[in-house]
Amino acid sequence: MSFYYGPPEPPDEEKPAGFRETMTIIWVAFSVLAVPLALILGVFFGIVLIIWLFLFSRLLGALTIVVILGAVAGYGVWEAKHPPKLG
Repeated sequence: MSFYYGPPEPPDEEKPAGFRETMTIIWVAFSVLAVPLALILGVFFGIVLIIWLFLFSRLLGALTIVVILGAVAGYGVWEAKHPPKLG
């Protein structure tokens, strides 16, 4: 009789994960982290590009910022004129 009335031998160990299970876990982790990582890298390289443009020419740097602000404002106007249809 064993302690706590269980079987006298230890339970069988589970076999280790195979290639498919490992790749599925890697794929899920990468798919969750891909979008935030791409956004962070995109913003970083955008800032570096704007700084480089300002070092190259003040006009190009300012024009780039004006284009970005215009795109954000245009997107805001587009969203205001096309509200989502609920229901």
